[in-house]
Amino acid sequence: MEPILLAFLLATYAGLMIIVSLAVGGINNPLMNAMIVSLILGNPAVGLEVGAICALMALGFHTFGGATIPDWNIGAIFATAIAIGAGGPAGADVEMGIVIGSVVALLMMWFDILGRATTTVFQHGGDRALARRDVNAFQRWHLMGVIPWFLSRFIPVFIGVLLIDNFGVIEDFVNQYDFIRLGMAVIGRSLPAVGFALLLSFMDIKRFWPFLILGYALFAYMGVPTIGLAIIGIAAGALFTQMGKMRKEA
Repeated sequence: MEPILLAFLLATYAGLMIIVSLAVGGINNPLMNAMIVSLILGNPAVGLEVGAICALMALGFHTFGGATIPDWNIGAIFATAIAIGAGGPAGADVEMGIVIGSVVALLMMWFDILGRATTTVFQHGGDRALARRDVNAFQRWHLMGVIPWFLSRFIPVFIGVLLIDNFGVIEDFVNQYDFIRLGMAVIGRSLPAVGFALLLSFMDIKRFWPFLILGYALFAYMGVPTIGLAIIGIAAGALFTQMGKMRKEA
């Protein structure tokens, strides 16, 4: 696929997904983005691996109160493209893709801030239209408010994919200074733990600590995989809820 066509497709997809995610939460996620890119590039196995890692990194980070966080959705797009080696350095692997994808996810915070800031132009336009009691103009200003969101993803992805060959410079620099690669790898592996810690901080551990201990024992000592733990958790939660209803009825 021609680089400019690939850049346009991925940039358009990234721009549309941020708009869709504003209306329907949960659709725009690192795993799906990585899978879409990997299907386009013909290597879905790599997309599944990269997407799962990026999803774990994003776990627990949410834009509460409009806060800006690393955009792992865009990071997953670049991480997958680099890992597969589409237009990038030959032999690029998953670890290198994750390193570069992590950098991109952090850089996207600035584009997110810029996109959010420029929406005020359309908000003020809508306010002026309402002051004139011009409902049609207000609707136009409201709909045009998605333009900054779209461009905040379209522009960096389009330029980034077009210049994806230059990521070889980053790879050479990282490989030259091994401590950078190892440091980024450690950070990448620690982020999922931070995400889990953030999720645990919102849970009532003092009340449900037996479930926490049970899950830890099943995973650490019995080797139950994540899917198995999820199934057991659903069953335990259902039993706990049913027992609570039975006590209330009694």
